[in-house]
Amino acid sequence: MKLKALVAGMLLAAAGTCAFASDQSVSFAGMVASFDSMGTVFDGGDDVITFTGLAPGVYDFTLTMSGQQINLGSASLNGNAGTITTMGRWTFLGIDGTGSPDFVLTLNGSVTGATPIYSGELTVTAVPEPETYALLLAGLTAVGFVARRRRG
Repeated sequence: MKLKALVAGMLLAAAGTCAFASDQSVSFAGMVASFDSMGTVFDGGDDVITFTGLAPGVYDFTLTMSGQQINLGSASLNGNAGTITTMGRWTFLGIDGTGSPDFVLTLNGSVTGATPIYSGELTVTAVPEPETYALLLAGLTAVGFVARRRRG
């Protein structure tokens, strides 16, 4: 009987630790999505953060992140590698690029202290489609044509 209780307790504990993994999904609030480490940091490998809630299209993006008591080995957002700077116990990350949603940030690293933590923000700006530029050019041409006719 005690063996069954012990096995059941171990299974519940294992299931509970999976719920605290740092892999997460973050929704955009406008054109910005903020994130932070949740539960365990780099427990069992990479931390993967998926950013959702953007309309289909092409976006310029900037990701910034800071952390402490972590050793960040590599980071990428939709295949764009990040620039990692370490200063003592502090770690900073920056990634710029262009891509399409959903954005997926993959952090690979390890813990160096008792209370590891990180937080950051992904900011996006919609990239105009070529049709937008063509319409702008047509409008400027029309305005120029009307202005020229009024002078003549």
